[in-house]
Amino acid sequence: MILLILAVFFGLLFLGMPIAFILGIVSAGMMILGNVSLEVLVQRMFAGVNNFSYLAIPLFILAGNIMGEGGLTRRLMEFARAFVGRLTGGLGMTTVVTSALFGTVSGSTVATTYAVGSVLVPRLKEEKYSNSFIASIIGPAGVLGLIIPPSITMVILGITANISIGDLFIAGVVPGVVLTLLLCIYVAYMSKKKGYGADKPAPMTGKEFLRVGVKAFFPLLTPIFILGSIFSGFATATEAAVIAVVYSFILSIFYRELTFRKFKDIMVSSAVTSATILIIISVANAFTYVLTANKIPAMISDFFLQFASTPLQFLLIVSVILLILGMLTEVTSLIILLSPIFMPIAMEYGIDPIHFGMVLVMNFALANVTPPVGLSLIAGASVTDRNMGIEDTLPYILHVIGILVVVILLIIFIPGISTFLPSLFN
Repeated sequence: MILLILAVFFGLLFLGMPIAFILGIVSAGMMILGNVSLEVLVQRMFAGVNNFSYLAIPLFILAGNIMGEGGLTRRLMEFARAFVGRLTGGLGMTTVVTSALFGTVSGSTVATTYAVGSVLVPRLKEEKYSNSFIASIIGPAGVLGLIIPPSITMVILGITANISIGDLFIAGVVPGVVLTLLLCIYVAYMSKKKGYGADKPAPMTGKEFLRVGVKAFFPLLTPIFILGSIFSGFATATEAAVIAVVYSFILSIFYRELTFRKFKDIMVSSAVTSATILIIISVANAFTYVLTANKIPAMISDFFLQFASTPLQFLLIVSVILLILGMLTEVTSLIILLSPIFMPIAMEYGIDPIHFGMVLVMNFALANVTPPVGLSLIAGASVTDRNMGIEDTLPYILHVIGILVVVILLIIFIPGISTFLPSLFN
């Protein structure tokens, strides 16, 4: 049964079929072979998205899109450049820092890549950064929106693996900062080596710095409202997403950069993106039901208990599995399919749920930049040059993948990186 599922799954995947259709076809086929009514397929699909917490997904996407079109992203970019613009590779570092700041509202990797890229890519080209280097930075920098709270990936993981979404949010702060610093160091090194960004902006006076800070002040308050409302007990993650939408909308109106036409396009784009994610979640839930009915999770559990004698070995094996699968399939489906399987096993090894959750999140971030299905990498190439392929990002993307692997290993070997802040708040 396992071999049959794998053969059909990867066969359709290599033919280029969308992952949602693959999961649906495999689920339906397994139910037919098992004499299970296809009505169960519909029921499981509906049950997969019948959760109040999933409302946070379209709301955070909407908040991020409003930020991108309402002038908030540009103000964050100017604020980031005020700090790092004068350094070697300053504009490249500004791209990374702006992605981190934008990720505190958006929660979406691709939305972060496009919002930041649309503003900064033309400027990067003006300063003689190569297209391959731009794409290899703007795409991976987008995964900071997945790690730094709030995060759509963390919302999905929290629901499927029964982990506190609020704890996951706060656990992502330190890993996100560490990854931001390492990417900035890498950008500075490569810029000096290749001569990128030789034109540095004029020194900023105290008055100009104050002006930039004032313009960015209200956008910078957004994550404080989001995380503060959650940890004060005032709002759930979903209700905090509503706060993010309302706040970003009010600021966009105040800045007078959000027109009716832009708002209409934002609503359509947010609906399409949300529907894509929720359809995958829906059919992945049905697929998980098929796997559970055939006792496949139990078999996988026995495998790990047999070959991984320590928690460390288990985490390393999981990371290798996610690295391989992350090259072949989309992250949302990986979360829905694998987290319900891996989480009970992690509990048997006595691994802290927040620690394990962050190991998964970082591996999902890595999956977003590993060819050939890394959505953030594809988005980075697309926003840099529509005719650019992900193969054109070599060798820079291999360096960035190495940086992400280092951060994953740090979190595996030093659990306190991800568990310190949640334990402090609790």
